[in-house]
Amino acid sequence: MKKGFTLIELLAVIAILGIILMIVMPSITGILNRTQTRLNNEQKNAVVSAARQWGVSNLIEKDGKIYQGNDEKKFVTIGELKDSGFLEDKKVQNMVDRGEVPSDTKICITYEDYQFVYEYEGDC
Repeated sequence: MKKGFTLIELLAVIAILGIILMIVMPSITGILNRTQTRLNNEQKNAVVSAARQWGVSNLIEKDGKIYQGNDEKKFVTIGELKDSGFLEDKKVQNMVDRGEVPSDTKICITYEDYQFVYEYEGDC
């Protein structure tokens, strides 16, 4: 007498595994998406923090306008932050699509309530 599994038993096991996978995959996908979004937000916060540090060293306010030296300044780019040493990461990456964030991405700077306000990819 041969020992082993019949085709029906193998198909039943495969079907059960498929059902388990269908139940578990949405949860795993949701966790991955939330993690990627959180990483993107943390990275944006790090870029804005670098822009704040840059602003302390480079910006002045006069009559409600923002100046860097004699030039009016409305934004700073990721490239400027990298070049000036305020952003150490040489590659800022979008965690959702794994693409590199362009160096010309703007961090907008406004002056409100006696302080500089920085907004990642704002409408400058």
